[in-house]
Amino acid sequence: MEVNTFLGRNGFAGSVENCTLALTTYTGDPVYEEWHTHDKSSISFLLDGTYEEELHRKQYTRTAGNVKFIAAGELHHCRGYTSSTRKINLEFNTALLQALSVTEEQLTEILPASLHTRHILLQLFRELSENRKNINAAAQQLLYGLLFNADGENMTGKTQPAWVPVLKELLHDEWNNNLSLQQMAAATGVHPVTISRYFPRYFSSSLGDYMRMIKVDKALVMIRSTPLSLTQIAYDCGFADQAHFTRIFKSVTGFLPKEFRKL
Repeated sequence: MEVNTFLGRNGFAGSVENCTLALTTYTGDPVYEEWHTHDKSSISFLLDGTYEEELHRKQYTRTAGNVKFIAAGELHHCRGYTSSTRKINLEFNTALLQALSVTEEQLTEILPASLHTRHILLQLFRELSENRKNINAAAQQLLYGLLFNADGENMTGKTQPAWVPVLKELLHDEWNNNLSLQQMAAATGVHPVTISRYFPRYFSSSLGDYMRMIKVDKALVMIRSTPLSLTQIAYDCGFADQAHFTRIFKSVTGFLPKEFRKL
């Protein structure tokens, strides 16, 4: 089944709450490179390939792993798609966002920066692909999780403590180093007990799970953009062995690493 929601060849995966998800392939056809807008806002996860984009009067080079939010009516221009560039695209139901009091400004700020966005999009793709004919509570839960569980900060506009983004940046920068809680506390200027107590609230996971998700995030790009073996990728991303890597990758994304490579 094909959908015409996005420019490109859209392989339909499914929909939930009238939000449409598609696996879209771009082949360098000039028609895909015209200036255009979308009637509804959307989020995309670039699986393969590269391209150039002009958006908000800025030039961007999109590479594998990139997450992009486009507001409804936002004029943008994409060009220079490499062969078989592919994205997972999710178009949002405007009425649903309004009912949930979620604004495009909040989505623009939070979704692309959230570690959870890529993982939830993959889980949602898997769920909808396997249950095309049924309205699935699991898919609904994932959609709401995307909107309300982005690194612990929901779309209500509540301000996080100043130490939270500092710690987030530190964890992503030093993901392959075994930082102690004391080192994190020194970098953020708060007591180790504060981090221990409030980390689950602001990161929606334990510290250990969050670090494992960062490693999976690194592996996502390597699996799609390098010829390295899965064993080597597991090692490079800091997993003890391939079995451990496979188990964690599956729990975070819904896919086995070998399934994701073939997607």
